[in-house]
Amino acid sequence: MIENAQALITDFEAALGAPLATPISHEPQLAPHRGHKLPEGMCAVYVFSLSKNYGDRVPAGRNRILKVGKAGCDSNARFQSQHYNPSSAPSNLAHSLLEAKIFWPYLGITEISEASVRSWIEENTDRDNFYLSASDASRLGRLEIYLRGRLGPVFEGG
Repeated sequence: MIENAQALITDFEAALGAPLATPISHEPQLAPHRGHKLPEGMCAVYVFSLSKNYGDRVPAGRNRILKVGKAGCDSNARFQSQHYNPSSAPSNLAHSLLEAKIFWPYLGITEISEASVRSWIEENTDRDNFYLSASDASRLGRLEIYLRGRLGPVFEGG
């Protein structure tokens, strides 16, 4: 879970230099978590990070942020399920985890497979959702870029 989510929101709004139509809201989903429907009239930037419950498998000081991505107001599949299925989209967390075995020791992973990657993500990662109203959807990409820059995810966005 991102411990300083409100500070990130405040800093983003200050950097934006223009007020949003409605405030950004933050929803932490601690492990174990399940993907859920994108709220009506909202778009989101989501962050997957290794859970504190993941234990000592990741050395202290290592980046625990795995992926930062975005889902537009009409992108429920992207928001709810694509990152848990390696064959659902060209760029998703499940695919990245399976393809980047070189990162497994860094992330404390000993073994995952196409059949187990969804449960691994749900059990071992926290997910933070940052919601923007549809009236602020034009700023969604900026929020994603801002959070990537501030959080430095292990895997490319998307």
